[in-house]
Amino acid sequence: MLTFPDLLRRLNSLIADLDGNLWLDILQKVNPPKEAGPINSIHDLAFRDAKALAGYGPDLRAIIKSKSPKDLSAEELLALTNIRGLYHLLARLPVVLLTIPDHLTNDKLIDLYNGYRQILVELDEYLALTKAES
Repeated sequence: MLTFPDLLRRLNSLIADLDGNLWLDILQKVNPPKEAGPINSIHDLAFRDAKALAGYGPDLRAIIKSKSPKDLSAEELLALTNIRGLYHLLARLPVVLLTIPDHLTNDKLIDLYNGYRQILVELDEYLALTKAES
């Protein structure tokens, strides 16, 4: 069974080289304020990255279902706290994209944002149970 530390390792491995050379190539074309770079590619990449990482939501929910919040070890609690922070950071990608007028009504982007929002609610509720009095 997957654990919070296992999931954190998977997420960290994924983000360690997210999009590889594609991102490095894009960065070479960005030179503010002179050049914004390939804007559409940047937006597409941000959406894909946020979507890829959101794909671990089912794994996160499975761990939450299988593990009582009161039974978490210090290592598990630390991993869970880091996962929560990572999801908060990642949720910013669809939020930023939704502030662009052309993307404001994009259903896939709205669904992605709502998915992150729901995951964050579930994480906060679960973490609150780790601190609740028995």
